[in-house]
Amino acid sequence: MRVRGLVLAAGVVAAGLVGVPGSAQAAAAPVCRFGVPAKLTISSPDQLVTFGWGSSCPKTAFEANWRGRADGVDGSSYDVNCTWGYPNCAITVNAAYPGHSMSWNPMGYATDAKGRKVADLRSASSIAKYGAAVKLTATRQGTKTTLTARPTYYSAKSKGFVRHHGRVLFQSKDPGSSVWKDLGYIVPNSAGAASYSITTNRSRAYRAYVASSATVWYAYSPNVTK
Repeated sequence: MRVRGLVLAAGVVAAGLVGVPGSAQAAAAPVCRFGVPAKLTISSPDQLVTFGWGSSCPKTAFEANWRGRADGVDGSSYDVNCTWGYPNCAITVNAAYPGHSMSWNPMGYATDAKGRKVADLRSASSIAKYGAAVKLTATRQGTKTTLTARPTYYSAKSKGFVRHHGRVLFQSKDPGSSVWKDLGYIVPNSAGAASYSITTNRSRAYRAYVASSATVWYAYSPNVTK
């Protein structure tokens, strides 16, 4: 009986060792995020954007891979290989399905120079659109100020900036104020110019704005004071 009791007691002790706090366990791998900018602007042919993996990636990370897919585009695919050095990653923005949100998903995990896992990868998202620009000029005669805006946007077909067809919003700001006030919307004419006149006896700052579309980002003109 004594022997059996000792055996049972030993069994209880042995069982109690399982899961004891402080026992060796595998440490969780660091997290490595894809550092692609959320907003990408296309303003030149074959435009290249470079970036890093993200601040959370360990210094030992040598290689990692992500695959981008465009939302709503069947069969879309864009593989990005990030390697050691600076910059780590690069994307040709023109090829990133302009106007569509891109979901960048991990392919495997980040490895060191010897191919050993050093971090888990995390996904990211971005959207690329064509850039826009607005040139604004102002002339004043007496109390009448005439504003003329010429909005443009980058065209992949023309490989340059072309006439923008979107409405132009003219705004003004009083001296010493930080608030911009809407003056009105004007559709550009066939020559690509939109004009707005205001009667005032005081100097103001003016700017012009075009809104974003499905494939083109919004843009403000530089401020003009008259």
